[in-house]
Amino acid sequence: MNKNIVIYIKHGCPYCTRAKKLLNQKGFQYKEIDVIKNPDLFSQIKSEYNVRTVPQIFIVDEDGNYIYHIAGSDKLIDLENTGKLDAMLHYGNDTDIIAGADNSTEHGECGLLNNNVDDLI
Repeated sequence: MNKNIVIYIKHGCPYCTRAKKLLNQKGFQYKEIDVIKNPDLFSQIKSEYNVRTVPQIFIVDEDGNYIYHIAGSDKLIDLENTGKLDAMLHYGNDTDIIAGADNSTEHGECGLLNNNVDDLI
């Protein structure tokens, strides 16, 4: 069963571009949400997952529920390099992964000013 991907991005972010490039190379379809055009959606994600950077990448089920939080492009690439990305997207929910993020800016993510999307507009 294939799952869907949602990726929160900011145009001009090189890490967002890198994540989308990998997803495109793999042939995965994804829904792209621009955090500048959708600040309310990103505010919910920031609050629920304690993040403040982009990209934020999620795997969603058929009903649109977020079932895995991959976090940024480095973690996406790590999952690809270890062979876990395909398994996560094709074979169900029993893949042995830990995909989360803390509230710090890590490699592979673009920080947002003052933790507030409105500052970027």
